[in-house]
Amino acid sequence: MPNFTDKARRLDRIRLALRRRYGQPTAAVVTHPVEHALRTVLSEEATDDQVDQAMERIRKHFVDLNDLRVSRPREIRDVLGTNFPRSGHKARVIPRLLDQVFKQHNSMVWDFLEKMGKVEARAYFEKLEDVRPFVAAVIARDCAEAHAVPVDNDVARVLGRLGILDPGTQSESGMQAFLERAVKASRAYEVHALVKCFAADVCLVGTPRCAACPLVGGCRSPVRGGKGRARKGKARASKSRPKKAAAGAGKKKKRR
Repeated sequence: MPNFTDKARRLDRIRLALRRRYGQPTAAVVTHPVEHALRTVLSEEATDDQVDQAMERIRKHFVDLNDLRVSRPREIRDVLGTNFPRSGHKARVIPRLLDQVFKQHNSMVWDFLEKMGKVEARAYFEKLEDVRPFVAAVIARDCAEAHAVPVDNDVARVLGRLGILDPGTQSESGMQAFLERAVKASRAYEVHALVKCFAADVCLVGTPRCAACPLVGGCRSPVRGGKGRARKGKARASKSRPKKAAAGAGKKKKRR
């Protein structure tokens, strides 16, 4: 059973392998925190192109962000499109997030973040209803320079398959806390960005592209037949043992 140190070392090897594949990610420069929060909500299980297109449809359909705030989830879902990943869930979260902040600050400009510390900014968004910990973590990291490794379904799926996380027993907050212990603050953005790239490119939700996986040696997911290979490995080992035993027996006979 791998311990914390083993997992932290494996995670760093994964980081290096993904960096060789995708290059060094550039940290986000946030000029509009509200739009950044929207992109964060939209980004789960969606590619950057899908998010860009969704943001463009939102800008064209709604008068402004305040119009988006007071819109019904069904209308937002229709704008996102039925094929957009988890459109129904995101259409409910977006106006709920915007409305809660507006009612507290009476503004659609989140300049209050400039006065908040790292811990305070993260705690503020974590306390909002229907706002998941990974959204709070992204906003705190990118807008307040907090040490955070956000865990959405993409990150949980990839690192769960690789045996770093256990989404079946760990909560979202628990997985984030584990990664923030295992990853240095200076590498937090890099790890998250690289895993997100990998999730969108190779380690897909339904049918992962296992043949193109640079981490094939460390994957434990049954999706790619890990259990099957394990059984084959055991079968090879069991077949080889009798041969060695027979060879040993033969040598003993010759000595006699």
